[in-house]
Amino acid sequence: MISISNKIKNTFSKPFVWLTIGLLFFSFIYLTTVVTNHYLFRSFAFDYGFYNYAFWDYAHLRVSPCSLFGLNSNATFLQDHFSLTLFFLIPFYWLLNWLTGTYTLIILQTAAVIYSGWALSKYISLKSNNVWLGIWAMLYYFLMQARYASFYGDCNIAIFSASLVPVFLYTFQAKKYITASLIFLIAILSREDMPLWFIFIFITLIIIHHKEKERIKFCTLLIGLSIFYFIVLFSIIIPSLEVPGRHYSLFNYSAIGQTPWQAIKFICTHPVETFKLLFQNQLHDPTYDGVKTEFYVTYLISGGFILIFRPQYIIWFIPLILQKMLNDEPVRWSINFYYALPIATMLPVSTFLIISNIKNVHLKYTSCVVFCLLAWYATDASFNRNKRAMPWSEPLKENIFDAHFFQSKLNISNVYKSLQLIPADAKVSASNYYLPHLSQRHSIYRFPDMYDADYIVVQQQWDNMFVSEKLYLSTIQLYLNDPNWVIIYNDFPFLLLKKK
Repeated sequence: MISISNKIKNTFSKPFVWLTIGLLFFSFIYLTTVVTNHYLFRSFAFDYGFYNYAFWDYAHLRVSPCSLFGLNSNATFLQDHFSLTLFFLIPFYWLLNWLTGTYTLIILQTAAVIYSGWALSKYISLKSNNVWLGIWAMLYYFLMQARYASFYGDCNIAIFSASLVPVFLYTFQAKKYITASLIFLIAILSREDMPLWFIFIFITLIIIHHKEKERIKFCTLLIGLSIFYFIVLFSIIIPSLEVPGRHYSLFNYSAIGQTPWQAIKFICTHPVETFKLLFQNQLHDPTYDGVKTEFYVTYLISGGFILIFRPQYIIWFIPLILQKMLNDEPVRWSINFYYALPIATMLPVSTFLIISNIKNVHLKYTSCVVFCLLAWYATDASFNRNKRAMPWSEPLKENIFDAHFFQSKLNISNVYKSLQLIPADAKVSASNYYLPHLSQRHSIYRFPDMYDADYIVVQQQWDNMFVSEKLYLSTIQLYLNDPNWVIIYNDFPFLLLKKK
């Protein structure tokens, strides 16, 4: 008995065991959250319906005009974001999609986040020469508020691209420069803002490794490549993809300029005004007065205050904060969706690099516990919708620990049986919550857009924030009264209609 007891004790004293337990636990929490949200029809047309359409389209070696933008727009998914992420994931479509269907992307995204947490653990372990510190860093990473807020947005390339950063840092620290270069290339091709972010990451790494010529040369080379690609991207690639009537619309920084070059000039020539804008509500709409404050308070509580002890780590936050707070959209200032995810990616890196320099062992490990508790405190506080700065926040999708999380007002089994009646090649108009389940097809429209649809799958409650509730409900009534359409299934609020 003593021998068995010692074996168990020795087993659970090994870092590998706790690393594995942590990875399995958060894999379960994250996968259960995203799969349940999608299964219970909580995923949105924006963004998950668009992503599933593009993923299916690319996997069939097409870059088609996306019907979700409207039949007359002639715009492809690449014009929403210039990203090659979904192209890189095509092999997984053919490997998994026959089994996992429209769940494939959220499963792959969760795998990317979990792998990223593992890479962070390896990076901190290698940098600090302390395996346990790496495990605590991973725990902190998985407890960050933005990890849970991102569940509300289902799937986004911002989540994939941010997950690549810890992987790059680990391969860089291990001096696997060829692998690190490959990760870097995939990352900058994953999203338009990644080259800019990496410039500041490399500057920080040069400061950290200022005595290592080999690393400095490597970082300097990739800074040059980042600058070159950023210029080519916004000067040539993005303009070449624009079509009449639809231009690149994600550079929304009217307070500092209409183009990236105007914005850079404004920031350099008006540093004081730029700094003020980081805290001011530039829209002057009192509804959003507390949104920026909420973000800063949340992430200072989560551990951001530790940066005052090593200000050099503030550098790789600079483009993230500027991009976030100077935007015209208040939701981008907030802790909602995935808009704080880059911050939640770099804060664990910075925090545990700082903690690793604490010489007192007791203080070092006490700090690990305290920072993990602070991160979870901020996350748990964010689950209270009454305390959120954004008036329309609904944290249910983020909080698997809520008793209502696994509940639905729909008759789920009957809804799925009804959806199976729709042929794979049918033209479908679907409302927000149902569209992601039906978007892997050539012709999919967002209700009340109809065009040449053969089927209507709709929520009989307002389910499209881009049109008025009156128009939405009156359109449903119009087709209910139209003799050319037959009711296939009607169980309020779910409705399925078929054209005769």
